[in-house]
Amino acid sequence: MAQSARSASVYFGKNVNRTRRRGMIRGAVRVIVLLVIVGIVLTPFYISLLYSIKSHSDISLNRLAWPEEPTLDNYSRVIQENKYVAIGFKNSILTTIPTTLILLFTTSMASYVLARYNSRFYKVMYSLFISGVLVPFQCIMLPLYVNIYNMGLDSTNLGFILARSGFQVSISVLSVTGFVKGIPRDLEQAANIDGCGRFRTFWQIVFPLMTPINVTQLVLNTLFVWNDYSTAVVLLRDDTSRTLPLAQIIYTSFLGCCVWAAVCITWRTTSPLRLGAVLLLHIQAMAEQYTVEIMTYH
Repeated sequence: MAQSARSASVYFGKNVNRTRRRGMIRGAVRVIVLLVIVGIVLTPFYISLLYSIKSHSDISLNRLAWPEEPTLDNYSRVIQENKYVAIGFKNSILTTIPTTLILLFTTSMASYVLARYNSRFYKVMYSLFISGVLVPFQCIMLPLYVNIYNMGLDSTNLGFILARSGFQVSISVLSVTGFVKGIPRDLEQAANIDGCGRFRTFWQIVFPLMTPINVTQLVLNTLFVWNDYSTAVVLLRDDTSRTLPLAQIIYTSFLGCCVWAAVCITWRTTSPLRLGAVLLLHIQAMAEQYTVEIMTYH
């Protein structure tokens, strides 16, 4: 009896050790895979930063090696020679903030209605909203420009804001509607019993509960609008109306010496224009807790 018990303990001990070794191996493999993925993602940023602090001779001689004498002349040339950098930065701010705020409030209200009413009319409206995701930009590029031009809004911040808001409505409604469907109706019923109307119930009960998804769409829409190129290159034709990405792309198309510094500024690495990256990263850092709430929301 004692021998059988000893044999069983040895058997279970071996199984525990084997399971522990398998767990350690899986953990090591997972860490290695994640490090490889991180390296692949960071490689383009490293190359853009590296080329931006090199001279022409260093780029041709040592392509991926760290320069012996790093220089910031390329950055100073980009800022001094490209007079539209400051204008583009200002236009990017003046178009990004209104667009994200318009999307935040309009899509929240629309998604609430589409999530709470199940009639055929609202289902058709929801399908029309999300069908915009399937339409490529190239298909509506010409009619978009014609309509904006006929309204006299070409090369204006207002025209860009209206167009960019329309493009982001579909994906915003799709994400917010799914979140609103998970909010219990009991809270709204309790508010109605206490005398709240539909409008007050939305703003005082439902809208605060939508904070996680609203912050998430605020961050995503900010990134999409700030980095937009396709809409800007179609609608913003004047030099004084161009946003920062468009101004930098046009600048790099005819300048070769500090092209990588311009690219690096566009990617927001190290320059006075890094303020734009700091702003976006700060918003994303503050929104991280809400993103986690969405992932764990039931």
